[in-house]
Amino acid sequence: MQDFEKHKLNFFSFMEAFGPKEKIAVLSHQNCVDGMASAVFLVEIIKKKYSSLSSPTVIFLPYKIGCLEILEEQLKKKKIAKVFVLDVNLDVNLLEEFERFREKFDVCFMDHHPLNPKLRMDEKTIKTHTDDCTSLTLYRFGEGLIDEKRWSWLACVAAVSEFSYKNEDNLKFIQAQYPSFKVEEKNSEVWNLVDKLGSLIIYYSSDSLKAYEVIVKRDFEKIEVIHSEVAAEMERNLKDFEDNAESFHHKHLYFYLMKSRFDLGSKMSTLLSIRHKGSTVILFSQIEGTNLIRVSTRNNGVPLSYTMPDLLMAGIAGLQDAIGGGHAAAAGGSFLRKDLALFKEQVKQF
Repeated sequence: MQDFEKHKLNFFSFMEAFGPKEKIAVLSHQNCVDGMASAVFLVEIIKKKYSSLSSPTVIFLPYKIGCLEILEEQLKKKKIAKVFVLDVNLDVNLLEEFERFREKFDVCFMDHHPLNPKLRMDEKTIKTHTDDCTSLTLYRFGEGLIDEKRWSWLACVAAVSEFSYKNEDNLKFIQAQYPSFKVEEKNSEVWNLVDKLGSLIIYYSSDSLKAYEVIVKRDFEKIEVIHSEVAAEMERNLKDFEDNAESFHHKHLYFYLMKSRFDLGSKMSTLLSIRHKGSTVILFSQIEGTNLIRVSTRNNGVPLSYTMPDLLMAGIAGLQDAIGGGHAAAAGGSFLRKDLALFKEQVKQF
């Protein structure tokens, strides 16, 4: 990892300023294996290093306008001044909101999404390469503090779910724990765990804290039961995609509106982008109780002349209350339902 020692020094320097009765908040990415694992590892580090402090307040952030503003009063009531923000691409669409938040709280920001050059950089801002996912970075920071026997599996699962194996050092780390791991063999133990934790996060998509608690308890029996239910729904939607998805540009672009009681978009788009390698897969779903459409965009083929965030930003250009961001091969966001047809047209034109 580039600048690992500098990042580690800055991370622990932030914690050295904790007072004897410091109250801490951990804000991490909602509905994401990397976000869940990041929170698990950070809490483990804090508990081991500062055992006298009360347990951090863990909150999972949805990526939407106002997500930080609505937390300000809650954090102040709890007299929280120190805040970790993990694995949330706040410096893209939410930069101004994030900068206002940093003026009110002492924030350590850790993230591996592409950097917005407008982000104010300081020693409390740890931006790693996209292949060095946030949870794997924290796991490595916590060497000697995090229980390796208890949590190495989760570090590997998060790394695989974020395609961090594209980095040779990260691939070696995964294979040191799971020697049989191969990128192309999707039936290995690690890939199966990625699938099952993905199901857990989908099942509790409206309350990520419940998924986090299951992971902390390592309740694998419950994860198995939940996975069976979600997997059946996933298979139904995958079949329906093949039958009913719209395709354009000689099947290099797919649009599909999902209808499911589960939020399958992120996991399903990843699976489909592997099945239809080289094609861009864009999935839509209604966000329950709102007038918003959630969008998930994937292309896991050869590198394109543009990224998925580029395509997504072109799709939402000029749309009211629209937001989006992500990695080169994977991006997500939301926009008003009334703009679905316009979004599709702008993507096709792009």
